[in-house]
Amino acid sequence: MDMLLAENSPIRQQLLEQKLAQFKDPNLANVLSAFIRCSVDLYPCANEDYAQLGNSRLGGLPDLPVGMDYPVTLVGREEMLDAYAEEFDHTREYVEEHYCWSQDWDWDEAAQAFRVPMQFIAQLNSSDLKAFQSYLPREGRLLFFLERWRFSEMLRGHVYYVAEDQQLNSGKAIAKPKFDDAVCANYEYEEAYQLQGIASIKMIATDMVNSDNPHLLKLAKARLQALPEPQQAMVLEALAVVDDELVPEWQDQLYFFDLMKMNKHGLIPGQILTQTQWSALPEWQSSNLQALLVPEQPLPYYNGIASINGHGDSDYKAPELHAAAELGGNAEDYLVLFKAVYSEHSMQLNFIIHRDDLALGKFDHIYCIYDN
Repeated sequence: MDMLLAENSPIRQQLLEQKLAQFKDPNLANVLSAFIRCSVDLYPCANEDYAQLGNSRLGGLPDLPVGMDYPVTLVGREEMLDAYAEEFDHTREYVEEHYCWSQDWDWDEAAQAFRVPMQFIAQLNSSDLKAFQSYLPREGRLLFFLERWRFSEMLRGHVYYVAEDQQLNSGKAIAKPKFDDAVCANYEYEEAYQLQGIASIKMIATDMVNSDNPHLLKLAKARLQALPEPQQAMVLEALAVVDDELVPEWQDQLYFFDLMKMNKHGLIPGQILTQTQWSALPEWQSSNLQALLVPEQPLPYYNGIASINGHGDSDYKAPELHAAAELGGNAEDYLVLFKAVYSEHSMQLNFIIHRDDLALGKFDHIYCIYDN
């Protein structure tokens, strides 16, 4: 039984049935069920005040275990000069003569390199999320960092597992990492939010199931193998236009900036939108939101600012395909461990992990890529 699929999650049966009921062809619905994930959406529920150690958090600073230094990237002097030369379109010699670039970073004499702080993205409290899924660790914390220090936006993702019994130091006590925005911007996540999770499902964009993503096409064909070949071909052709059949969902009727505002105002699907909350909204709600928000009624589902076990789209290819090309193995053996909105320009960042590593609780081989 694949724990990552929504069809194997009792608490998602109603959500799954509602989704599959939109498709007239039961064979098409059967194929699509292979791509509907047992996901968790994460929503900001309050501004972070660091009063609680180890809670689920997006942005700000992490609660590191006692004895763990803030993660850094060691960057050699010549490599750092290249980064500044690329950013300012000057020669290395010009940068060295006219810029006080070396003063922006801490120097590690033993390593003969600059210590460039990684960008903290999020921490997840596994105990808070275990009721929603069965594939993450049952306890402890996951810390997500991004190694992004060059203007060319070279990405490396890092995930650290912190055991439940490890004593933590509050992020409030950490000195704010020093960044030079020219080569290592950190403004994306300076604000910190407490996160709350809800059980959700995520379906892949159906036009991704094609020859550009052979692992997805293989999975679709496996679901159809009991049908005659002409009928298999008809179902596969229908995938390319299936979005036309879908009943518009609530979140699909909103612009991205509406979704961001919904998230950042602490509005969580399923909760009652109180009259007080509704009265505070008019200064930013669009006409779409005005029609959809109903005071004293539960808020319908909309995408969270972050999610677990979802789907991605990186240059029309699944991010797992990129991960397999970089780290080895088969694309079908990877999954989107964590996705977070990276900026108000709608960029979304995927942390990809191999299924075997996740099952073993190993988080030292992570691939990072944007949706685009």
